[in-house]
Amino acid sequence: MIKQYCLFLAVIVSIITHPCLAQERTITITIDDLPFVGTTHNNPGNLRREEERFLKIMQTLIDHKVPATGFVVAGTIEKDQWQLLEQFHNAGFVIGNHTFSHANLNRTDANKYMEDIARADEILTPLMLSRPKYFRYPYLAEGVGETKSKVRDFLISNDYVVAPVTIDSKDFKFNEQLLAIHWRQRNQYLNSIKQRYLNFIWNQTLKAEKKAKNGATTQILLIHANLLNSHFLGDVIQMYKDKGYRFVSLDEALSNNQKSLLPSIPSVEALSSESLTVEKSS
Repeated sequence: MIKQYCLFLAVIVSIITHPCLAQERTITITIDDLPFVGTTHNNPGNLRREEERFLKIMQTLIDHKVPATGFVVAGTIEKDQWQLLEQFHNAGFVIGNHTFSHANLNRTDANKYMEDIARADEILTPLMLSRPKYFRYPYLAEGVGETKSKVRDFLISNDYVVAPVTIDSKDFKFNEQLLAIHWRQRNQYLNSIKQRYLNFIWNQTLKAEKKAKNGATTQILLIHANLLNSHFLGDVIQMYKDKGYRFVSLDEALSNNQKSLLPSIPSVEALSSESLTVEKSS
């Protein structure tokens, strides 16, 4: 009897202390590289497919009633893609600045980088009417020393709030794998890629929850507007719902989180040194 009671207590304690079960968890979705991470060969056929995939991602968010913030690389907006961004904005989603050329601040002069931000700002202003405006560093690279401080001050003076990341899906790795498969053969590999992708994101989530110093931290998920998420964003959303997460806006996420409590995400240079197991389909 005592043994059973102790076992019962152990189960209760594990439930109470589990980072994802202790209380309601919240998360927000941020999507980088809008309008779409496509091919370098932007012929009419590829652009049409990119549009279809963009709309599929947007419709998934609408169907699941999930708020999202999309960060636009202004210099990649092709002819007729502006209307896609307008649809995204008009559907209630937030548009943010991801620079004009997707510049890496760790490898770019501060003045040139600020010019890149300003150039994107001028283009995106009609879609960024609310305040604050949001900015996401390409490659999550914030620079160092005087460069970092100079760009930060520039962003603040131009009413920008930097959107942090607590969960990096590293979806670009899985997207590369998907693109490497001939389009006629992709369907037979979708399920295996999906399972690896979902498992990886969930493991990233558990790491982020463990790093959080306060159980009230709202997680901020980074994904990209790409082929992978045109297939699996609905599965990602459902996974989080099944695990008890509630989706909130970036505004709410940042109001929930004190800056000192946010786990830090390394820049792309640090990420490149990490190992990521993604099986190559044959």
